[in-house]
Amino acid sequence: MVDLPTEGAVLAPHARVAARTIGGRALILDPRADDLQRLNAVGSFIWDRIVERRFDRAGLLAAVLDAFDVDPAVAAADLDALLAEMRARDLITEVERET
Repeated sequence: MVDLPTEGAVLAPHARVAARTIGGRALILDPRADDLQRLNAVGSFIWDRIVERRFDRAGLLAAVLDAFDVDPAVAAADLDALLAEMRARDLITEVERET
């Protein structure tokens, strides 16, 4: 079963994760796993939105569709796969929406 964020939940990087975007590519270090993940251009775009702490899944999907020429169904499936992987690795968490 795919572990997706709760509907409407704002996503944020997990507190223990260190990350930087260099040359348009996000590099995410999980010190617990001693693992460095390098994201592609679309993954980096999504990560940069997650860092902003104001996007839920629907907002991320809308941002991707606005920025990239991609079929909505493909974008949704790819976004869900990325978010599920990030959740499985504890790279992201859900936070309260700031007002």
